[in-house]
Amino acid sequence: MDAVFGHDNFLANIVWEKVHTRKNSARYFSVSHDYILAYARLKSQWDRILLPREDTSAYSNPNNDPKGPWKPDPVYANNPYDADYVITKPNGVTLRPPPGQYWRFSEETFKAKVAKGEVLWGEGDSYPMIKRYLSEVQQGLVPTTLFTRDFAGDNMVANAELNALFGEGRAISYPKPTILIKRIAQITTRPRTGDVVLDFFAGSGTTAHAVINLNREDGGRRKYILVEMGEYFDTVLVPRIKKVVYSKDWKDGKPVSRAGISHMFKYVRLESYEDTLNNLELRRTQVQQSLLDHPQAQGPDRLKEQYLLRYMLDVESRGSPSLLNVKAFDDPTAYAFKVKRPGSDESRVMNVDLIETFNWLIGLRVQHLAAPQTFSAEFEHDTEGRLRLKGQLMQIAPHPGPLPANGEREKIVWWFRTVTGTTPDGRKTLIIWRTRPGGESLKGIEQDNLVLDAWFTKQDYSSKDSKFDLIYVNGGNNLENLKAPDDTWKVRLIEEDFFRLMFETEGV
Repeated sequence: MDAVFGHDNFLANIVWEKVHTRKNSARYFSVSHDYILAYARLKSQWDRILLPREDTSAYSNPNNDPKGPWKPDPVYANNPYDADYVITKPNGVTLRPPPGQYWRFSEETFKAKVAKGEVLWGEGDSYPMIKRYLSEVQQGLVPTTLFTRDFAGDNMVANAELNALFGEGRAISYPKPTILIKRIAQITTRPRTGDVVLDFFAGSGTTAHAVINLNREDGGRRKYILVEMGEYFDTVLVPRIKKVVYSKDWKDGKPVSRAGISHMFKYVRLESYEDTLNNLELRRTQVQQSLLDHPQAQGPDRLKEQYLLRYMLDVESRGSPSLLNVKAFDDPTAYAFKVKRPGSDESRVMNVDLIETFNWLIGLRVQHLAAPQTFSAEFEHDTEGRLRLKGQLMQIAPHPGPLPANGEREKIVWWFRTVTGTTPDGRKTLIIWRTRPGGESLKGIEQDNLVLDAWFTKQDYSSKDSKFDLIYVNGGNNLENLKAPDDTWKVRLIEEDFFRLMFETEGV
């Protein structure tokens, strides 16, 4: 952690009582605790958040004091302040501080409290007490480095929470209790500022559960980001979030109440190493295969090894879905990929969200994701034989879900969807995704670009104005381009930056 955050940003080593019962089978000691290392991104700027006072039972107001609930506090303390005066009680008894103790207040302050009726004198030669008002104490508690089970829960509490949500037998090993994450979130996040809690090892989803519940309690707007690669992502983590949103209280896998909340979460499934291999589509002739199988081709640095390293991935598998088949960008709604089922060797074909993936690749802060638009068009030739649109683009009802192949439609249609946002360096960006039903024929390319030009104008876009600093489009096009001061072009091909950001490693 020092290597990540720096030793100077270390805050505390918190001891958490994760186990309450003693294990008499332990060889040496029965381990009852775990550690939580607390670091700040920049310690000098970290603003500690006080824990809310959840127990105020020590405060009461038996005499209806107008200042509200109070509790008695001694008039003396360990720390020296002012011991140069004598307290005289109403019964005439005079008092000095006990040996080794000191008055907590100056004589002037003490007399002011007497005048306001905030001193409890007591009987005989007992020491008086001072009223400490709840309204005047610090409105929170400084967190300590000891998280007891009463304060932050333990493993038993965590297992009980999962059993309540799913019934017996659905829990995973060593879950964390939600109250533990809640305590950490209370110390490090504020309710209304949209703070984000990031958990790289999400496990059963305790972090999401804790954030949702904490927002329920204080009306917060905290967010969470979870990362998990275990198969229980599908069997426990995602169902747990859905259940917690539906109801706060569960028993034996059934909701106890219907106190649901409005909540949205989405998850992105990243390509795994196995998925990459499963989606390699090799093109190899029988003659090539026989040469690779020949005994003289086997062994280190022989033909087979050199062929696999220097030729296969570059040539044979070119165009495979896992190596980015840019030709498939002609229909962004239909880019498919074989995904391995968790806990199984079986794979299923799933559509890849190219739009979302590209947003992540360029680091786009999305401001608007437009609804898809679908158009039909007719064409004609002018007197000089040049192809042009006949009339205007005709918008038609969008097709639900992925578009069927154009051969399966009654007419050829063009599909558009746009994303607008800002890149990390502050450039305003427009991304245009479209289908290109014309294919690779010259006539088809010409039709596709005529439709793009007409649609671009219809949307009141222009590559000349300053509304956008970057314009991305999939597929070659005729949009007018401008060169920026940094010698880059304003209109760019999605495929080129997609490929570069996925596979170029220079500077990474």
